[in-house]
Amino acid sequence: MFEDLRDAFREAVDNFKRELNRDQVPEAVDRLLAGMRDEAADARARVKRLEDDLAETRSRAGREKEEESTCRRREALAKRIGDEDTARLAGEYAAKHGRRREVLEGKVEALERELELGRAEFDEMLARLKEARERRASLSASAGRTGAREALGGADDLFSELDRMAERIADEDRRQEAAGSLDLDGAEGSSDGEDLRVRRDESPRPPLDVDARLEELKRRMGRD
Repeated sequence: MFEDLRDAFREAVDNFKRELNRDQVPEAVDRLLAGMRDEAADARARVKRLEDDLAETRSRAGREKEEESTCRRREALAKRIGDEDTARLAGEYAAKHGRRREVLEGKVEALERELELGRAEFDEMLARLKEARERRASLSASAGRTGAREALGGADDLFSELDRMAERIADEDRRQEAAGSLDLDGAEGSSDGEDLRVRRDESPRPPLDVDARLEELKRRMGRD
């Protein structure tokens, strides 16, 4: 009876070990990959915004340059005909468009550097994400083996205790059989036989609560 219970328990734990050894991705790896995907998506969105800002800034700088050139031509024409007021106004407008052009051209340079950095970071994120996906199976297997060793360490201890308990039960059975033989061989109502039976009755060994140990092992496995 005890051996059957022990074997059934061992089979249940072996089945649980097989479940742990499946190539399932731990939640930690899933969260890591999800976080990396989110970061890569954010980086790509920033790169797209920088590309749009750069294109718009270049367009504005180009328009200011055209306006500056137009005002300089008007200034030159006004000077040739002696229209000093028009020449002065054209020169002022040309200078204003020139200052705007310089500011925008400086912004273009800054956006170009920022875009270059953003693209490099995005490429690095993609490479890291690709590497993490490729290593996903190995990471999962490693985590699964580590978790199994830690979670099932108590199972080996329990099996050892079950084996020791089985040996004690077998020894007790042999002692009882020997005591029974003595009772049969001795005089009926012998005080020695009666004392032997009393000693056996006075110190019963507490039974092993296998169900409780099984629940404890399941709880430890689920926590890990």
